[in-house]
Order: sequence, then structure tokens, then C-alpha cells
Amino acid sequence: MKRIREALYIGLFDSLPLLRDPMLLIVLSMFSFLPVMFIYLFAGAGDTFNASLVGAIVLSLAFVGLFSAQSVYFNKHWFRFQDIFVASPVSPISYAIGLSVSTLIVSLPAVILAMALLLIGVPRPIWDILAVVAVSAILWIATLMIGFAIGASTKNTRRANSLPQVLGIVLGFLPPVYYPLERLPGFLQPIALLVPTTHAAELSKYYFGLATIPDWEIVFGWLYLIAFTAVMGLIVVRRAHWVDP
Repeated sequence: MKRIREALYIGLFDSLPLLRDPMLLIVLSMFSFLPVMFIYLFAGAGDTFNASLVGAIVLSLAFVGLFSAQSVYFNKHWFRFQDIFVASPVSPISYAIGLSVSTLIVSLPAVILAMALLLIGVPRPIWDILAVVAVSAILWIATLMIGFAIGASTKNTRRANSLPQVLGIVLGFLPPVYYPLERLPGFLQPIALLVPTTHAAELSKYYFGLATIPDWEIVFGWLYLIAFTAVMGLIVVRRAHWVDP
């Protein structure tokens, strides 16, 4: 219980600026929702719009995972809050979980709105919904690992701010997350499948009945996401130090 309280307090502390200004929380959380509105304006309601809602769910969690790099960097190098936690009985696991909780708070408005609209337009069994939640959670953990690695290893403010934004575009807007994989030329589809957000989006669309993919691709997508997350975890273990050597 002590570790849980530590993680909760750290998460609330990291989210305090947003919790004190709910409008800023809504604006940031809706960043991944902007393409959905454009798709609705140009394509109207239908499978294309519903597929874009799936993309919003997946990327809402992925984006905040990447932007955890800023919290890690500023807590460690700018405000020196991590030094305070190191000098206290706080566990590094509690600290990492606390920062993870703060990212969930940021993403909740967009995730809840997109999921509600999807369930209204495309009702699905509870197992399919849980599968989408699991896929999004795995991708969120993977991007959290990326964010932690960036924030802990860089000592440059500009890199801490710019790298998550660049990766957000590379992982979020360029791959077929908001749009179908079939829209890409054939020679680009294998390249797109190297990006973890593509697998997360394809699996989520499949479980909502918005895409048809073979069984082997379903298994491969799950294995790829799990393996990618494990690799990112190994990188964090090597790059993120609770106490600098």
C-alpha cells in the first residue's frame, strides 16, 4: 500500500499544472483527436470515421507515453525533483509508476470520448473491447519506455522537447493509424508494418470489426508489440539511472 500511495502522489504532483487548469488538460488530450474531426468533415460518418476513432484511442495513449520524456527530463535536470525523491525513501519503481499515472490523466478525456463514440456507432462484445484496451496498454507501455529513455539520457532541453514531437509524427500521423493500411502503395506496406503503432491500430480495427486481417497477422501483431515493449524496457534499464554514476 505504501508504494501505491507513493505512485499516486507522484502522479498527482506531476499532473498538478494540468489539474489546476482543466481547459489545458482538454486541449492537450484532444491533440490526437484533431484528425478525427477532419476525417468526419471530409468523409462523414461511416467505417472511415470509426477507424479514425480507433486511431485516436491508440495514439492518445502513445502520445502521452512519448511526452513522459519531458517530465523525466525536467524532474531530473531542471527542477531537480528526482534528487529529492532519491534522497527520500521513495522507490524508483514508485516514481516510474507515478509518472505513468500522470500520462493516463492527460489522455483520459480523448480516450473516453473516442471509445464512447465508437461503442455508439459500432457496438462490440466486452471481450473485443478488452482486447483493444490491452493493445493500447501495451503500446502505451512501450512508448513510456521510449519517453523514459529519452528523458533520462538527454541533457539538452531542446532535445527533450523536440524528440517526442518528432517521434509522435513518425509513429502517429505518418503510419496507417487513422487511415487503412490498404491506402498505402504495396511497396510501403511492409515498411509501415515495422512501426508498432501500425500493428496496434490494425489489431484494434480488427477487434472493432473495421478491418479484416489473416490469423497469422493477428498473432504476429501481438508478438511484435510485446517484443517491441520488451526491447524498449531493456533500453530503459540500460539508459535510465535512478542515481547518476
